[in-house]
Amino acid sequence: MTADPSSPSASSLSVRLAATRPGRLLVVVFSQVRVPEGKFGLERLFANTGHNCLFLNDCRSRWYLGQDAAIDAAVEEARAGTGASGLVYYGSSMGGYGALAAGLRRGDGTVHAFGPELVLGRAGSQSARYGIAREIDGALVSRLSRAAPAHPLHLYFGILDPDDAAGAAAALACLPRPNLAVHLLRSCHASHDHLYSLNVVRKIITTFRRDPAVEIVARGLAAAADPAVLAAFARLAEALADGRAVDPGAVEALAAAAPDNPGPLRLLAEALAARGDYAAAVAALEAAERLVASDPVLATLPKRWRKEMPLRRAGWLIELGRQEEAAAVLADAVARFPADPRFDALAARLGAAPG
Repeated sequence: MTADPSSPSASSLSVRLAATRPGRLLVVVFSQVRVPEGKFGLERLFANTGHNCLFLNDCRSRWYLGQDAAIDAAVEEARAGTGASGLVYYGSSMGGYGALAAGLRRGDGTVHAFGPELVLGRAGSQSARYGIAREIDGALVSRLSRAAPAHPLHLYFGILDPDDAAGAAAALACLPRPNLAVHLLRSCHASHDHLYSLNVVRKIITTFRRDPAVEIVARGLAAAADPAVLAAFARLAEALADGRAVDPGAVEALAAAAPDNPGPLRLLAEALAARGDYAAAVAALEAAERLVASDPVLATLPKRWRKEMPLRRAGWLIELGRQEEAAAVLADAVARFPADPRFDALAARLGAAPG
């Protein structure tokens, strides 16, 4: 793993073992970001599975960097204490990175990693928002490209998200590889939440014997995508997030190459707005929203992802002086989505209370 001089010491790793019966599977569950100290991500999900579970949390949200020794010690102690029949490394987002890093390093268990950032610190990414420096060459990409895993590695990427698209393109370049499965999903970065809501996650974790691909296909979640298009999506999104000029024409061509993916349409809207072309940005975002609403799978995307589109559209309509339209978009969003402080901020700009 690439050295990070700002990495915390091992003391930032919180650990809790929830043992069931000796000899059962040990699932090492890596918490996602923003889980407070003393708590662990996905505890409730695994509560009634019967698996022995070792819950880990990097309380400083540093993507488990600098924690290898502490993780290894916790796993060895838990394995010895439970007499586990096998190991699974499991996590989403920051937890997905931790699970994949540990699984690749240790090579002694199955990995289920949802939305891991294979290159940390990309502009606009979650890890960058938490101060992780941009990697020149992703440590996990390098490991994955050289890996000859003895146990299955299941990587899940929501191709509506540019950071997941970057990971998907890099992982696909490692195929074919025995025991490596790259699951492309018609989902966003919060794909674990999406798959949970459609009962896919529960089916996977109950025994860890089901083929995830079968469950994903059964729910219409499987995506087909050109790796070059995924890489271009990721590259253009990072450039825009980094404040660099992005040609809307290039993004429009990308959206045309992936007509069933609202992600590039959202990126097109942002690229247009960055140039001050709010009218075209609104039109692009309306197209993305129509695509999501008309598709039975995309319509089940997590609300926090879907909510971003009317929020952005209402703001741009205000910039255009189209207050009545903005008020209608805001009222509809307030009716459909959970409360959000940004509703109040937009309402204040309109001089009205939300709802």
